[in-house]
Amino acid sequence: MIIIIVLINISLADENDKFKIWVDSLRVDAQKEGISTKTLNEVFKSVKIIDKVIELDRKQPETKITFQTYLNKIISNKRIKLGKKKYFLHKEDLDIISEKYKVQSRFIMAIWGIETNYGSYTGKFPLISSLVTLAFEGRRAKLFRKQLLDALKIIENDNIKLHEMKGSWAGAMGQSQFMPSSYIQYAQDFDKDGIKNIWDSHPDIFASIAYYLQSFGWDYSKTWGREVIANEKVLELINLDDLKDKPLSYWDQIGFKKANGKKLPKVNILATLLLPDGLNGKKFLVYNNFNVIKKYNASNYYSLSVGLLADGIIN
Repeated sequence: MIIIIVLINISLADENDKFKIWVDSLRVDAQKEGISTKTLNEVFKSVKIIDKVIELDRKQPETKITFQTYLNKIISNKRIKLGKKKYFLHKEDLDIISEKYKVQSRFIMAIWGIETNYGSYTGKFPLISSLVTLAFEGRRAKLFRKQLLDALKIIENDNIKLHEMKGSWAGAMGQSQFMPSSYIQYAQDFDKDGIKNIWDSHPDIFASIAYYLQSFGWDYSKTWGREVIANEKVLELINLDDLKDKPLSYWDQIGFKKANGKKLPKVNILATLLLPDGLNGKKFLVYNNFNVIKKYNASNYYSLSVGLLADGIIN
């Protein structure tokens, strides 16, 4: 028993030494990035490795669920109803922001709604400790080291106090759920109070989401796409290996229609057919704005849900 305890103590000591060396190295890099000793001392007084973050990072991916199952979880009548209420509550700000950044309000609302349920849940993990854990122990240490350095810059610039900086276990923060690098590049101080406040300021939150989409090429004159229907004879005409970037007129000519059975609009735009649950599931024609939404979260399921929620909020 004594031998076992001694071995455990040695192991813990080795791990502590390893962490200390890692922190010292990070301090050097941080100071090169302009982060002060004062900020670093404050941060590392309270930093700790979070076992739950390690567990979540190493967890095996879940079995793939169908899009319909995902959609049922993400978009409920309650979420659509709340989105309509929030839209009218913030309509004045949203109209101004939409016009400035050339992004329709409904898409700003939909991303806000899916990311944090309109700001009601932004994550409870202490962000710096989460990022330290991922940068020290995680599978993608290099990526999270960069995010950690950017998070330290945010504190250095007094955008938020350390104890208020909370978010998801993977480092997303605020009502827009920006990673620190995205915050630095895309967050907006729309209310002109000197702080890019994606935690509490609705104008800043909405403008930051809008600017993010604008930066990746959002087309204000177009929507994201739409659900479509087609009969079995039409489906027999499509080549499942070649569904991308065809004129909308092509899909119209071979017999695809809107979900309500009406003809597709006569718009000069390229559209890709998505079959997230195969030929027997829902079918969608998506445009380039759909790909822009994917810059926020690189998932077809996510982007389809944003589009559908956006449509639900205004209908």
